[in-house]
Amino acid sequence: MRKGNIDKETVSNALKVKEITSSELLQTTIPPKRLELYFSLFVAVIGFLLYFNTIFNDYALDDRAVIQENKFTKQGIAGIPTLLTTFYWAGFWGENAGLYRPLSMVTFAMEWQFSPNNPHVGHVTNLLLYALTGFLLFRMLRRMMPKHNVLLPFIISLLFIAHPIHTEVVANIKSRDEILCLLFFILSIDNLLIYTDSGSKWRLVVAVGSYFLCLFAKESGIAFILIFPVILWFFRDFSFKAILSKTWPFAATVAVYFIIRMMILGTNVTGKAYTYLDNSLVAAPDLMSRFATAFYMLGKYLKILLIPYPLSYDYSFQEIPFYSWGNFQAFLPLMTYAAGFIFAVRCFLKNDKSIFAFGILFYLLSLAVVANVFILIGATMADRFLYIPSLGFCFIVGFGLMRLFPEKVGKNVKMTTNSLFNRNKWALLLTVAILIPYSVETVARNRDWYDNTTLFVADAHSATGSSRVRTNYGVVLLQKFDKTSPENEKNTAYLDKSIVEFKAAIKIDPNHPMAYMNLGAALYQKNEYNDAIEALKTSISLDPSEPKPYSTLGNAYYRIHDYNNSIINLKKCIELNFTSSETYNFLGGSYFATGDFPNAVASYIKAIELDPKNVELHTNLGSVYGSKGDLANAIKSFRNAEKLEPNNAQVLSLLAMTYKNMGNKDSTQFYNSKIAQIQQK
Repeated sequence: MRKGNIDKETVSNALKVKEITSSELLQTTIPPKRLELYFSLFVAVIGFLLYFNTIFNDYALDDRAVIQENKFTKQGIAGIPTLLTTFYWAGFWGENAGLYRPLSMVTFAMEWQFSPNNPHVGHVTNLLLYALTGFLLFRMLRRMMPKHNVLLPFIISLLFIAHPIHTEVVANIKSRDEILCLLFFILSIDNLLIYTDSGSKWRLVVAVGSYFLCLFAKESGIAFILIFPVILWFFRDFSFKAILSKTWPFAATVAVYFIIRMMILGTNVTGKAYTYLDNSLVAAPDLMSRFATAFYMLGKYLKILLIPYPLSYDYSFQEIPFYSWGNFQAFLPLMTYAAGFIFAVRCFLKNDKSIFAFGILFYLLSLAVVANVFILIGATMADRFLYIPSLGFCFIVGFGLMRLFPEKVGKNVKMTTNSLFNRNKWALLLTVAILIPYSVETVARNRDWYDNTTLFVADAHSATGSSRVRTNYGVVLLQKFDKTSPENEKNTAYLDKSIVEFKAAIKIDPNHPMAYMNLGAALYQKNEYNDAIEALKTSISLDPSEPKPYSTLGNAYYRIHDYNNSIINLKKCIELNFTSSETYNFLGGSYFATGDFPNAVASYIKAIELDPKNVELHTNLGSVYGSKGDLANAIKSFRNAEKLEPNNAQVLSLLAMTYKNMGNKDSTQFYNSKIAQIQQK
């Protein structure tokens, strides 16, 4: 064959579009950088898909305090300067709890500016930030472990992104502080590693700036000051002196953060004194019991990391009972944590840079801030506290899977995508076996976080020892009770079950004011007014600053005709700035019953200002005017009621009666005939 023909044939074949099968694609050698990009995108997509259903959720739990009813957040962009210069809860309540987390609050204000009172925007933001966290996490881990199999950071990232323990953080908008804290820490580590590898000072500036934002997201980022040198020791060959020289800017960043924090919070850097309602360990009988119970909780953290079911939004008093050191449930976690710490320290002393040891140290250091061992924090325990420490857990599991099924590589083996997966197929298969139930649980748990009602119902049976959980569930049941159908058996069952829950909450915690308040409200709906009064009085004695029980107590006194006590409690309710048309309606009725017509009129007028379309209020005001002989104003009030409900027989009857008292026979006859027409229908 001539050379010219060969060339033509070669060109012809080259120009043909060849169909490549997936099997052939796997046999190709993908450039490492492109493969890493595919892996990082895959992790991000998995995170996005797992939490996609949170987009449709409403606000839940503390979203009300930081978004819905936060006066600074609701100012939008105009509120950002205030958010940067006030403590965390300042826009909702005035008590300084020693928290300064402006970064997430600023994002909430920006969302409110462009889409006010829209929870879906907040959920989309959380979702995108979480997916971005997965993307950056793999890239950071790959940079951290360049000499390890690329599948190791991939498996660690997948385990992290799919772990159901993160559902509270992603599905609850308020917990964006946790997402931002870890996200900026990852950026900080990634840029620190680039700086140490390349010497780029610009990367150091970015690393320090990212860490600064990490601290502004949540103060628990302070624990990372110990993790920076640990990472450099385990994953780079530096002396201690070199590590200190490369990480001192982060210590300086913490110092600057503390100065700013103290300027904002003043001398109250530790916040208010927590009560057992915040952290049940405050009520521990003694110091030894407190520590034993704290280690029991640390053991529970390990359990829900391994088996994340059931999860709960609350572990408050007394979901976690108090333990002594004689109980193995406290002693065993102590031994487990001690063994892990000793193992990590021994590896450190022997210069053994084991990833197992690193995972243990990362877990312990990031959990220490919220462990309730060194300091008592504002919560007993929470799923969200495991968000960052779970990364250390994923290190341990991911490296364990790779070690359990070590790859066998012969000499001169060509590296292809197919060979990469084949040589690690058992580790990957076991990873998938873990990811499937994790993913199912994550998607299901997201639905529980739809709103407070779905969350309270879902967790009613997973934290039965919590007085707060029992109370919240009782409130949901009470809200299901339809006041317009009190004789309906199914409807009444809601009311009866709510009373059972409130009494159970009180049995757990006899000093829980909210449980007594809601019990009183339920008993009031059941027409058991005397029992309601006793429950409400107890609630007030435990928390005199809460206005709601005064309102229901005033109504209950009205029902038993104790009008003077009704007036006292309803006025107290108004003094505490809890006002509603119902409050003024009952207050007007109590004044009317005691013959104080001027105050009765003033109360009903105030009630009408709050609810101008309420027929009952106009009717009651007309009745007061009629009783004091002001028939003209009585007619005016009744006519206002008639405009709202032209065929209301009671209103028409009162109009006929008043016109009769005025001697207006024509109007009296007119309204009597209207009443007759209605009755005929």
